[in-house]
Amino acid sequence: MLLNKIKTSEEKKTDVVEEGIEFPLTKRVMEEDSAQVEHEQVDHDEGINESLYGLKQSPRKWYKRFDSYMLKINFRRCLKDCCVYYHVFEDEKELEEKSKVPYASVVGYLMCAMVCTRPNLAQALSIVSGYMANPERSVDADYTWDLDKRRSTINWRATLQSVTTLSMTEVEYIALVEAGKEFDNEEFLLAAPLPECWVVSKLHLLIDTVTTSYDKFFFGDVGRETYDFFWSDFADWYIEASKARLYNSGNDSDTLLAQAVLLYIFENILKLLHPFMPFVTEELWQALPKRKEALIVSSWPQTSLPRHLNSIKRFENLQALTRAIRNARAEYSVEPVKRISASIVANEEVLQYISKEKEVLALLSRLDLQNVHFTESPPGDANASVHLVASEGLEAFLPLADMVDLSAEVQRLSKRLSKMQSEYDGLVARLNSPNFVEKAPEDIVRGVREKAAEAEEKINLTKNRLDFLKSTVLVT
Repeated sequence: MLLNKIKTSEEKKTDVVEEGIEFPLTKRVMEEDSAQVEHEQVDHDEGINESLYGLKQSPRKWYKRFDSYMLKINFRRCLKDCCVYYHVFEDEKELEEKSKVPYASVVGYLMCAMVCTRPNLAQALSIVSGYMANPERSVDADYTWDLDKRRSTINWRATLQSVTTLSMTEVEYIALVEAGKEFDNEEFLLAAPLPECWVVSKLHLLIDTVTTSYDKFFFGDVGRETYDFFWSDFADWYIEASKARLYNSGNDSDTLLAQAVLLYIFENILKLLHPFMPFVTEELWQALPKRKEALIVSSWPQTSLPRHLNSIKRFENLQALTRAIRNARAEYSVEPVKRISASIVANEEVLQYISKEKEVLALLSRLDLQNVHFTESPPGDANASVHLVASEGLEAFLPLADMVDLSAEVQRLSKRLSKMQSEYDGLVARLNSPNFVEKAPEDIVRGVREKAAEAEEKINLTKNRLDFLKSTVLVT
């Protein structure tokens, strides 16, 4: 079968034609170089040797044809790399047209070619990239072209930068590790801000629960409890809350504390998850700096560490307030990037710890930090605001004018109410028809009744909201 395919391909003499270039892969190609190669005489069919020789020589013949074509259209072969061609524009019109192409775009095309098919372009690409800021002069040209001291300043500058970065990173990491050792001190934990005290207390509770579950061989409970903490408490809440310390805080001590808490939580989570996923957790553990021993031989987290239950309840109030504001934003279709005002109403005790986390609340709820007010009584524009009850003794008032265009929202809800009413009338008409109720299957009738009840409930909610908006428009 192989002999038949090879002979068939020779008989067809298939040529590849692309962009006006012919690349004949036929016996004629072999005949041109037959004088240069000595064929071994074997007992097999001579066509096999000829075909195999043609397959070996076809890339070289392809390149010869391609090279002649590129030279024919006024491209020049690069002396350093015979596979790279460049074109010198001698025509002023053509030069003016090509000069409109950004230099950075050309470098980007070369980079794409390097990544996809030509990794050997890396050296050439590194040279042309030096002219990104000014195509007429390299950013390092003053020193690079000194024949006596041909050494780029970029080399030692990059080394200096990496050494400095590594040194600072190690110093900061050591400081974070030392700060994390203080979390087993109850006084230090109580002095920490609310989010940090909350998440560390939750971790200490988790360590006790997981250790007990391991001892009882309740591995399912271990996986579920660790997952809930890591995904819900740590990832969803604390990592997002820590951004207020890491990026928006001007206090270096708060930033260092947040980094220490992140590292402390992550290290202990790796230890708790190691029996479940040993390879992944070991790889992550080794990626951390200053790892002198493997995770598998490291000590298990201590149990009965300090925790502050009151801080847990307080942060849960902050979570409830955040959820209430988020739900109100979603209900009124407020754009995610839009910052809104808010008035937080609570007693003095609640306001004392909620107001300290003003930046965290504004970050998590997308509030305007300058227009977040804390008071013990409702604001003066309470009638024109959305009233939210987050928990007992904790409320919020969101000015409706900040969230939506009142007139446009009234018109939108009026149209929506009209459409919902017509759909509801259609469902009621079907239910009032004796033919439908008596002849239709029972599950179909039950489904229509459920839809009608759901539509009626939505109509009542929309009417209440529309009445509230209309009264707000009159007040404003």
